[in-house]
Amino acid sequence: MKESIRIDRNVPMEMRDGTLLRADVYRQDDNQKHPAIFIRTPYNKLLENGHFLNLIEAAFAGYAIVVQDIRGRFASDGNWQAGGDMSAVEGPDGYDSVEWVASQKWCDGNVGMQGLSYAANLQWITAAENPPHLKAIASGLCGMGGSGDATGVMALALWSSWIATMAVDVADRLEKQGKDASRMRQMIGRALLNVEEVVNFLPLKDVPHFQFDGVREMWNYLLHPHSIRPEMRRQSFDYHKVMVPCLNISGWYDFATFGTTQNFIGMQEKGGSQHAREGQYILMGPWIHSRYLTSYAGDINFGSSAGSPGAQTTEHHLAFFNKYLRGMDVKLPVIRYFLMGKNRWQEADTWPLPQTQWQRFFLHSKGGANTSDGDGLLTRNEPGAESPDIFIYNPHSPVTTTGGRSIPGGVVVSGPVNRFHLEKRHDVLCYTTPELGEETEVTGSLVLHLFAATSAKDTDFTATLIDVYPDGRAYNVADGIVRARFRHSVFEPEMVTPGEVNEYTINLGNTSQLFRKGHRIRIDISSSNFPAGDRNMNTGNAIGEDAQGIPAMQTIYHQQGYASYIDMPVIPAKSA
Repeated sequence: MKESIRIDRNVPMEMRDGTLLRADVYRQDDNQKHPAIFIRTPYNKLLENGHFLNLIEAAFAGYAIVVQDIRGRFASDGNWQAGGDMSAVEGPDGYDSVEWVASQKWCDGNVGMQGLSYAANLQWITAAENPPHLKAIASGLCGMGGSGDATGVMALALWSSWIATMAVDVADRLEKQGKDASRMRQMIGRALLNVEEVVNFLPLKDVPHFQFDGVREMWNYLLHPHSIRPEMRRQSFDYHKVMVPCLNISGWYDFATFGTTQNFIGMQEKGGSQHAREGQYILMGPWIHSRYLTSYAGDINFGSSAGSPGAQTTEHHLAFFNKYLRGMDVKLPVIRYFLMGKNRWQEADTWPLPQTQWQRFFLHSKGGANTSDGDGLLTRNEPGAESPDIFIYNPHSPVTTTGGRSIPGGVVVSGPVNRFHLEKRHDVLCYTTPELGEETEVTGSLVLHLFAATSAKDTDFTATLIDVYPDGRAYNVADGIVRARFRHSVFEPEMVTPGEVNEYTINLGNTSQLFRKGHRIRIDISSSNFPAGDRNMNTGNAIGEDAQGIPAMQTIYHQQGYASYIDMPVIPAKSA
């Protein structure tokens, strides 16, 4: 094996329309043919490090690593447009790029793709085009094959930071064209350093930081959540178009955790070939979206095995690519996941786990579940005649994001964070079990069924699963939100009748958490998680339109006929 790596910068790839995209190639300079791992990124190929896959280690392992700036970004020619159907441009570009890589003298014709988030979306789009030489993809931190969320709520903090980041290259290109981008740079710089200015501005459609050509269009587009944009009215993703195996990677505190398991299940059931259906894998750690492979997430230290090199993510990727790009006889666990609380890696063959025991926990109170000092209970017993709980949601005093699955930045800290102080607010309802008499493992998907009424024509309801420590610390484990108008379908909004009781289904995604003996399990209910999500102004108007919201009286029911509950995927303890 060669002890040095050759790097070729800005290698041009010609697309079918003549546009040149440029890539950096890392490979052994040995005049041999190697399988290739290909990454397409909008974030500057010079900054790409593979994240879960150490690219230099992969090159030394005998892979050619190709990292490309996509069309209209950094070193590549053409125009980049955020918005509309990405597949219209990125599908053909992805296909042409894969086939270009396969045709090079240093490539043996076997190409895999790798990358996270946006780069993972690009993998699904490319795989759906079915380029002949694409053999496998490793999709990280990406939900639902690139189709995004399904709540109708805008991921406000995420998109505010994302646009500010992406706008830097937009300003660079304008200046190269001889245009004055000084004001744009000033405002984008303010957004990068103080995203609170953006998320707190009302109305959102008029945020001054993004009122520039090439940026305004992105902002206006993202004010419409991915799941309700016109191009998403088709099937969320056509898994049957994908013919290749996939390694699905995410974290329990990543917003794509549910979408990652959806990809896995969707491909197992609908993948376009038996080879693809049988070649699906999950790697799930205690990570957040933009800071992974560290022992810490939020306030919790998950131990050395959670971070690099303990998580062995590079080894896992190389085993996957060795199996599908080199045809090696590699034993790879179908599912490798991190059990938080126990802080150990586990393996399984199916998802949900075959030994799952679904246990239903019901919300209870005497009408005073407000705050953690209230009388809210969470038990296995069905409710009888119980008084509902009432709180006032004021969009001008929202419950602030404290931990969870948003991208960290500004006031937002992701991961498990002690939210004890939030549970002193009277617009937060707390339903708590008695102290656990034994360890309880919860691994799988979480869905809360909430019966509620509101005085508004539209509003939000939020739910958070909490691990309560014996000393009162309360760490978020999973969370979800539902927008009332989308309670039946994100494609067919329907306002609510004020005062009418409706059932709301709140998806809290997936988790794997060991609740220790002496701890308690809690469900928090409220109506905002700001700025992780945009605050519902309770007016029924579209996102971004309102400078002024109105308070709403929220009534939560837990009684016979309106029994609010959550189904918990409990994993029985192994007998000694």
